[in-house]
Amino acid sequence: MKKSVLFFSMVIMGFMLSSCLESGDQSYTGVMQFSYVTMDNSGLIYARNEGGFITSESIRMLYPGNCYFLSYTWNSENGMTQSADGFNIFNVVLTDEPEPVPSTTLVMSDAPAEAGTPFYKFSSPYYSSDEYFGDFWAFSYQWKKKKGEEARVDFYKSSETTETPGEILIDVRLSKTGTPTETTETIENGIIAVNMSSLRNLLQTSGETETKNVPIRFRYYIEGGSEPIKSSAYAITIYTD
Repeated sequence: MKKSVLFFSMVIMGFMLSSCLESGDQSYTGVMQFSYVTMDNSGLIYARNEGGFITSESIRMLYPGNCYFLSYTWNSENGMTQSADGFNIFNVVLTDEPEPVPSTTLVMSDAPAEAGTPFYKFSSPYYSSDEYFGDFWAFSYQWKKKKGEEARVDFYKSSETTETPGEILIDVRLSKTGTPTETTETIENGIIAVNMSSLRNLLQTSGETETKNVPIRFRYYIEGGSEPIKSSAYAITIYTD
């Protein structure tokens, strides 16, 4: 699927409910929803997204621990399956092939000194502060591409401190790979999901029940600017003593 469609889906993804009041039936439609695939204690593979928990024959063939864009429908005739831990999972029908979301892992060290290639645009994250999405945070972005080039996006935990006590600063770097075969540049859309579980493991105290929100800011370069931009603060919720 074209990246421009994926970029657009980050804006329009939603969970739509239609209720056929006369018949009493209910139907749900998900369109290109960012979904995290996982598995319960009985081995049932299902996906978590903003609409809830869903599964199907096709979803059960996917790899747990990965993210996909899923389009699907559900109605009351499809029913639900109960997970091993007692959650209701909708039995859906996929309306398009699952689209893997490009992903990377947070590097737990400082970014290279070089600024790399600036982004043309860089979005706010689509995420859950807990582990609902398996600690994947998704971003859409735009960059200037020459034919033959590909983009690579990396995330680095900075050792710098900020004005806010306890705040985490993450540097985002865009680099180009491949050999350009033309000089003309076009604006290309991209999606990247970064796995933040290593940060949670660093911050979280095992076995505790009290929660705490840790602020996170992302720092990146935008074309035309000599200084990096710091994002708004977002929170990751951890257990602590």
